[in-house]
Amino acid sequence: SYAPWALHLLSEFTRLVQITHHLLLNPMMLTTLNLHGKKYYYLLLHDQLGLAHWSLQQTELTRQLEHIASSQFWLHPASNSLCKIVPDKYPRWSLGWWRRDLLGKRLVGHIDALREWQSNRRLRKAGLQTVQCKAAGIALNPLNPHASFLAVHYLAEHCSGEHYFEQADEAARLALLQRLARDIYQLARHGYYHRDLHLGNLMLSPSGHIVWIDTHVRRLPGNRERLRKTILASLEPGKLFGQCYRDYLLTQLRRLAGLPQPSLMKPEPR
Repeated sequence: SYAPWALHLLSEFTRLVQITHHLLLNPMMLTTLNLHGKKYYYLLLHDQLGLAHWSLQQTELTRQLEHIASSQFWLHPASNSLCKIVPDKYPRWSLGWWRRDLLGKRLVGHIDALREWQSNRRLRKAGLQTVQCKAAGIALNPLNPHASFLAVHYLAEHCSGEHYFEQADEAARLALLQRLARDIYQLARHGYYHRDLHLGNLMLSPSGHIVWIDTHVRRLPGNRERLRKTILASLEPGKLFGQCYRDYLLTQLRRLAGLPQPSLMKPEPR
């Protein structure tokens, strides 16, 4: 088998080839974003709207989102879009800025918005429901601290999976975990797993369907034992409301995979 560093190098090379192929087939569009009255230029690598200018607004909702995430959030009322802007992580001119924000993101291609859009496409191809991605781009000016831009459809009528779980009774909680297990299993059958699995990364439609909003996925290893360990490691009790619910989710995954069950006990209500 290949060493981990070789697999990582191959993965990075494949990703760069995919980005280059996409750019050759899809001409980029230049657009501007108005943030706090200041104009910023972006190259859109994916664009469904064809807007030359985005006038964005911040509301109580976007401010609430920023309290629980490291990104900035804005609304574009004209297109009913929720916009996510990922700022630079390190102070400008620092070593971290040169290595990670400038070289790693802008020059090598670790563009947050593009990676999320690509993951969104992978989930859709696997048969999962995802939020519609309307635009994804990168700041044209390397000194622009707002490095990447992603616009998705604003799901005003949907409910956060985390909020739903907190308010639901035990039967509804277990039913949601069963639906979640089906999505995890379906994604794994297509060779991927979610790298940050928690209920805050999904929404529930008025009819109860799961819609993924944070779609960062990674490819599963080919080795069977490493694959098993990767799936187990992705099911973190702290992100799934405790060990009992995590174990119940694992039980559902084993059932879908046709594996023997060590225990069929349901979690005790909290």
